[in-house]
Amino acid sequence: MNVVKSALLAMLATGALIAIPATAGNCKKIHADLSEIQSTQGCNPGLASCFLGEVDGNHGLRGVTHFAADSAVSTSPATSPNFLIYSGPFEYRTPGGNITVRETGVTTRGSEGVVTAYQQIVSGTGEFAGATGHFFVSGHKTGGTVETFVNGEICGI
Repeated sequence: MNVVKSALLAMLATGALIAIPATAGNCKKIHADLSEIQSTQGCNPGLASCFLGEVDGNHGLRGVTHFAADSAVSTSPATSPNFLIYSGPFEYRTPGGNITVRETGVTTRGSEGVVTAYQQIVSGTGEFAGATGHFFVSGHKTGGTVETFVNGEICGI
């Protein structure tokens, strides 16, 4: 009997095996284009404004999106006075299920400039139920339209 098999049998006998977290072996690289517009219509109930979008990516990440910040830092860093730091729930709504992430990002103030954010998956439905992972979003905004690229990984689907 080889050493690995012996170690596994010993771990099974003592109950030492534990759930193994998601690893690169069951994760899929995500690449997607995301286009959003700021809107006062079509937002989730109770919201006066939001960003509605379309996402076109791989591994089932194709559909519509919804974002509304629920917090922001009103004071910019002294060395970057034109930037705003924000956070909020971001939803990817696809035919196969939904992914909800917590987005935390930084953007230039006003309707022109840049945006970059980190999105941590917090829940999923349908084919995304039990998913974990994260996305990085980066791009630019012009006149109320935000054009970004999504890059990251989704695990457990």
